Amino acid sequence: MSVQLVLDRKISVEDKGEGIPIVFLHPPGLGKSVFMYQSHLSSSYRIITYDMCGHGFSDPANGQVTIESLTEELLRLLDQLQVEKAVICGYSAAGSVVQHFAITHPERVLGLILSGGFPYVKTFLKAEFLAGMKLLEFSPALLSKILVISHGKKKEEQELLWKTVRKTNRKNWYDFYQASYTYSCLDQLSRITVPVLVIYGDRVVHIKIFEEVYRHHLQQPHIAIVKNAFHEVPIRKWNIFNQLVHEFISSKIRCRNIFPVNRIQ
Repeated sequence: MSVQLVLDRKISVEDKGEGIPIVFLHPPGLGKSVFMYQSHLSSSYRIITYDMCGHGFSDPANGQVTIESLTEELLRLLDQLQVEKAVICGYSAAGSVVQHFAITHPERVLGLILSGGFPYVKTFLKAEFLAGMKLLEFSPALLSKILVISHGKKKEEQELLWKTVRKTNRKNWYDFYQASYTYSCLDQLSRITVPVLVIYGDRVVHIKIFEEVYRHHLQQPHIAIVKNAFHEVPIRKWNIFNQLVHEFISSKIRCRNIFPVNRIQ
């Protein structure tokens, strides 16, 4: 683990392996520990995970956290780590950040991975966001417990997740929820020209409905449905998730970028 100074804040980062860089972004409340099993990919790729501002072991942001400010944080972190281009993966609401990043900084993106992604919030997903924000206001301990138990099956997984969730700044957490709740990039999806892998658990019907939206609006959509899975695919079905990531990069990214530049010289 290392600490990078980004926008005058200390950001906690894990940076392992060599090869095509893959940067993983976590949802509100959780931190980089939710990608504990993606470290296995470091045998073939450069795996970068970090606690976004106010989450886990990173300093909080003083002002309002927005999708734009989180995008700027990602951009500055890539500069700090000397990463010219990367595959960017967003899990759940972090997909708002990676989609916005691909739209506003296309020159820095090799490809996108959206795990449980959506271009905007609607129907039952709205209710989930509103419930999460209410719980965060009135019972943050209960919300933290729900997040940890829903993601961690084993005791050691839950212990690692707790270390992050219990330290997360409540205001930055709430702002992240609010920003994702109001964000929409539907009208700009056609501007994403790189290959995009979208992964859904087959049991999360209210999120999986966005599959057709992505098929219709993205230039290079690749959709994967994981059987007998809910929303927490990166950690609960990590072996399948990692295989999907590896196959996507091998077939759709590496062939387009024969000599990918990993670090700015």
